[in-house]
Amino acid sequence: MRSCRAIFSSVLFMLLILLSSGASAAPSPLEIMQKMDLTISGFDDQRMDVDMKVIDTNGSSKSYTYQVYQKGESRLVKMQSGEVKGMTILSMSADRVYVYLPGFKRVRRVAASNLNQAFVGSDFTQDDMATTEWAKNHDGIIVNEDAGFWYLRCNPKPGEKTGYKYAELKVDKKEFRQWEVKYFNDRNELYKAMEMAEVHTFPSGAVRHRRVTMRDVLTSHRTELFIREFVVNSGYKDSMFTVRQLQWGK
Repeated sequence: MRSCRAIFSSVLFMLLILLSSGASAAPSPLEIMQKMDLTISGFDDQRMDVDMKVIDTNGSSKSYTYQVYQKGESRLVKMQSGEVKGMTILSMSADRVYVYLPGFKRVRRVAASNLNQAFVGSDFTQDDMATTEWAKNHDGIIVNEDAGFWYLRCNPKPGEKTGYKYAELKVDKKEFRQWEVKYFNDRNELYKAMEMAEVHTFPSGAVRHRRVTMRDVLTSHRTELFIREFVVNSGYKDSMFTVRQLQWGK
C-alpha cells in the first residue's frame, strides 16, 4: 500500500511540474517581435536628437545631425546640418515616404523602387528609416536561443517590398530589446548588419540604446549613430505628420 501511495505521489508531483512549466511557456516568435516593437516604439510619441557619422572604406568620414519625430507608424526626420540641412523626410508607412527638398521648396514622393537607396550616403536605406514595426510586416521563427537571447529569422510577409530576403534578430530575454539585426540577400549572403549598444536612461526617464552601428559586411563601410536625447509622450498632433505640413517646410 505504501509503495502504491509513493508511486501515486511521484506521478502527481511530476504532473504538477509539467503543468507549472506549461504555464510559463516561452513566448512565440510573434509575441517576441510584438514585445520588442513595444520597447522601440511603445510610446504615444517620441523624439530623438541624433549625431550620425558616415565612415568610408578609406577611413574618411562625414558627420550630420538630425531629429526624428515619431507617432504611431508615422516618422519625421529633419536634417539639421551639412549639405542636406533643411531636408525633411516623412514616412507615413513602409511604402509611403515623402521628401521635402529646401533647394526646390517642394515635396516629392519617394518611388517604391528607390526606398532601398542610401539615406544621405549612409548605410541606412530609406526603407530602414521608415521601419517602425517588425511584427506587423514579418513572419518569424526561432532559429536558436541561449541563456540570454533569442535569435529569430524574420521573413517579410507576402507583398512586403524590402531590400533583403530575410533578416535575423537578436533579442534579449529579459527586456525584449533588439541588440542586432543581420540582413541577407537573395543569395542567402549576409551583406549588412546593425548592432546596438549602451542601454541608457535619458533625463526624460525613457530607456533606449544610445549607440547604433550599421555596417556593410562586404565593404566595411559603416555608419555610427549616437542618440543625444530621447523624449517620449510629448503630445504631438497628428497634423504634424502630414504632407501638407511637410510642404510648408517647417
